[in-house]
Amino acid sequence: MLKKKICDKVREFLSTISLPAVIYAENLVGKGFGDTKKEIAIDFILQKLPSFLLPFKGVIKKLLLDILDFAVEMAVKKLHSIQQKLPEVL
Repeated sequence: MLKKKICDKVREFLSTISLPAVIYAENLVGKGFGDTKKEIAIDFILQKLPSFLLPFKGVIKKLLLDILDFAVEMAVKKLHSIQQKLPEVL
């Protein structure tokens, strides 16, 4: 039960912060440099952790790197989808 609640909270946190993280990295670096932007997005997400977890940022990054990587990749796909639809709106 506790594990499910923790997983749900992590999933909710990542779903709300991953797209802004990808947009931030895209604006900071620009086109290309995918690995650099992914690292910037992951660091952005880790900076948004609750303050009591910030001292453990390095450990959390190592433990959750695959999950963070997946969340960033999904956000990149969502951003690309938004960018493709944008010309249709304008």
